[in-house]
Amino acid sequence: MKALRVTRGEAGAHLAEVPVPVPQDDEVLIQVTAAGLCGTDVQAAFRPEARLITRPELTLGHEPAGRIVALGRAVRGWATGDRVAVSSIVICGRCHLCSQGMSEICARGSIIGLNHDGAVAEYMTAPAVNLVRLPDAVTDEVGAILTDAIPTPFHALYQRGRLQPGETVAVFGVGGLGQHAVQLAKAFGAARIIAVDIRAEQLEHALSLGADHAFRADDEKLGDLIREANGGRGVDLAGVFVGSSAAIAAAFRSVGKGGRMVVVGLTDDNLVLPPSAALARREISIIGSGGFRLDTIEQLVALVAAGRLDFSRSVSNVLELDEAESALDLLRGHHGSVRRVVVAPKGE
Repeated sequence: MKALRVTRGEAGAHLAEVPVPVPQDDEVLIQVTAAGLCGTDVQAAFRPEARLITRPELTLGHEPAGRIVALGRAVRGWATGDRVAVSSIVICGRCHLCSQGMSEICARGSIIGLNHDGAVAEYMTAPAVNLVRLPDAVTDEVGAILTDAIPTPFHALYQRGRLQPGETVAVFGVGGLGQHAVQLAKAFGAARIIAVDIRAEQLEHALSLGADHAFRADDEKLGDLIREANGGRGVDLAGVFVGSSAAIAAAFRSVGKGGRMVVVGLTDDNLVLPPSAALARREISIIGSGGFRLDTIEQLVALVAAGRLDFSRSVSNVLELDEAESALDLLRGHHGSVRRVVVAPKGE
């Protein structure tokens, strides 16, 4: 079969012929129908110094959707032909974090597409416990991005940031994750949504998705603009969905007394915090958010199937597997019209 492969320590990705994987007893074999790509895949392929890849060579892709074509001997409750999405976070289910309902940071957790062969291929294997059933109302492309691009901001805003209806949200970085943060905040009752980005096209798109205000991140008066848009005070919750220390600093300055800042974007830069008085006297919380749980995906699938949420506009580019290398190049180019890229292998 064809698969998009990367080699640890080397920059680049290439299509290669590899054997069809064989599922272990607790796994299923999936014919991939859609695999989302994001900035993490770009980093894994083109920034070997980031050390995201832990195996000598593997297949990229951590946002899979497809149909089951074979079952491991111990798998129950699933059948060949079932349409599924796959959570990329492989957990142990037994550590102290899993037992406390924090499986997204499982002490022995690993990631499909970074630590295990991933989804940008004709076939992949996955643990049966990582599967989410896809109803007919959810397309393969949306099902794929429901495994990361959408549950990540959902977890950040609601399960970590504790966003409440009527609060004001500032979304820093309205690319692949941030655009969904805007949609989710709108759908669940945020009173005001402020989008911040360096790219004019992404700001325009954020406004079309429900943002009330859109400001350039490099505007010297950004802080004043945010407070003016929010009635003279800071926001209740700021979400940072871009890997930038400058964005994190700006987001902190945007938060009002008693507010929260949740950080999702990854950067190797050291963060510079303000004097402790700014935290203590304003009682501001700084929160990290690094993943999601299986039930997060299940909730989102149900909401999409019921028509409560619509992510049909999220995928801007769908390419065939033979074009997978070009798909990565699209994401690397930071084109304003490119939002979410999905690779859709052709079925037999």
